[in-house]
Amino acid sequence: MTQPPADVRAVTEYRIPAPTLLAGDLVNTAPGGEDDWQRVLSVHTAEAPGEEADADAARLIAEIGDRYVVVRLTDVAPVDSPVYFSDGAALAYGADGEDDGPVTEVLSEPDAVRTFLYTRFELVNVRSRPIG
Repeated sequence: MTQPPADVRAVTEYRIPAPTLLAGDLVNTAPGGEDDWQRVLSVHTAEAPGEEADADAARLIAEIGDRYVVVRLTDVAPVDSPVYFSDGAALAYGADGEDDGPVTEVLSEPDAVRTFLYTRFELVNVRSRPIG
């Protein structure tokens, strides 16, 4: 029996030690609940505290030593309501009896960042990057 061709968009979820995270990895910050996938922007450890652009993260690593890994992530919030268009405007349905409003009011800021602390021994849920 012939196997169907693999979908190049398919991904695999797995866990890796926090110190091995790399910029560009996709991390689930809420495994076991409502998934919250964010892209890793930078990783800071005692061995590699970071550059001047990430002075705050490097300073934190200097304080906490080799017990933790500081990870800066995107902060892209989900849009949990349907979107529709009216008179050329994109609107999101209001939740819990609220009025409908512009989609731009429920979006994250374009440069929003989260900072997480993982222990050096923690396994972090990541997913593979699809080919193509």
